Amino acid sequence: MRQPILFIGIFILTSFGFSFAQDCSGNRYYQEIFTNTTTISDVQYGSNLLQDEMTQQDLLLNIYLPTGDTDTDRPLVIFAHGGSFIGGNKEQMAARCNTLARMGYVSASISYRLLSMDSVVMTNPGLEFQKEVIRAVHDMKAAIRFFRRSVAEDGNPYGINPDIIIVGGSSAGAILANHVTYMDDVSKVPADIISYVADQGGLEGNSGNSGYSSVPQMAVSLCGALGDTTWIEPGDQPFVGVHNVTDNIVPSLAGYPTVSTYSIPVMVYGDSLMHLRGVNVGISSAYMNVNTTGHCSFPATHGKFVTDFMHEQLCVQGLLMAQNPSSVLFSVYPNPAERSFFVDIPSNEWNWNLSVVNVLGQTVFKREIDAAEQIVSINALDFNPGLYLVRLQSDNGREATKRVIIN
Repeated sequence: MRQPILFIGIFILTSFGFSFAQDCSGNRYYQEIFTNTTTISDVQYGSNLLQDEMTQQDLLLNIYLPTGDTDTDRPLVIFAHGGSFIGGNKEQMAARCNTLARMGYVSASISYRLLSMDSVVMTNPGLEFQKEVIRAVHDMKAAIRFFRRSVAEDGNPYGINPDIIIVGGSSAGAILANHVTYMDDVSKVPADIISYVADQGGLEGNSGNSGYSSVPQMAVSLCGALGDTTWIEPGDQPFVGVHNVTDNIVPSLAGYPTVSTYSIPVMVYGDSLMHLRGVNVGISSAYMNVNTTGHCSFPATHGKFVTDFMHEQLCVQGLLMAQNPSSVLFSVYPNPAERSFFVDIPSNEWNWNLSVVNVLGQTVFKREIDAAEQIVSINALDFNPGLYLVRLQSDNGREATKRVIIN
């Protein structure tokens, strides 16, 4: 029943005048609607020096497109492979990229500079792996800029929306995508590598395509982690993570990652803690806890969990939070709801008109919220089961909407 309810809800949102970045009609971005995909392999997106600071490496990516698609305004998903930052290749993400392309996305899988486990690394692995993450961050940022440059200078040959770029990855690739997304200020760089970052071109780096934004609009983390969850702040990009509860390579909670049986003495915080931080600061966040042992050992349903979240952000929320200063930071939870749900407006400074709209476009609940209120409780037992839209409007023109499902 989810699909027809969702599309009715999208129709309602459109009828109320909310704008969306994407055309989501015909199940686009919700399920696979294209039979075939087209791959463009080994596209050079940049280059930079390896850890020896003498050897130049070309940076390549593969691009996956839905064959026969005529849309030229599609969201782009950039994936990075796993391999503990010492191995792996861009072909590892081909299956995920092809799946997304069949759903209507443009997807890409990047290569990035890897770490050679030489004597210098083994002498101080904590420091050297932190440097490696910085180099990889520079490479992914260059890939984001490459695609934005392709729109501005090359006539958009891949048919993307340059304002909707999602980054993600598996294991090391997820760690990379998380750092690209949330380590967004030099003040967040660990003190022991701050001088190294400065020498390598700051947070943006020197891997290519300068002059364009490297900011992504969402992070997808499959058994990933982040150096510090406090880097996730109110108004930041949406996050979706999947992690095994007992992961002996990248911890789902807090701990040291393991590379080739070596424990790397750098504390990281796994997807579960990233999600908790996201919920606490009010960003859109979803998390699947896989209650088994293993590293990136997920049930088949995890893929649908991730793409459903992406569809929600693209087609209902519009991915406007991080880019639109007039949007409203608020959350609705629990979702789905059974007995009651809460509308939470952190640091509320305005008066609001709150309304709840059903799938027929009828307003079934209304009340005013003054600037002194931050949390409103709504009795879910007053509503029939189904999809509803929670809408906030202020006198100064701010407005936002979120979806809630009543069971």
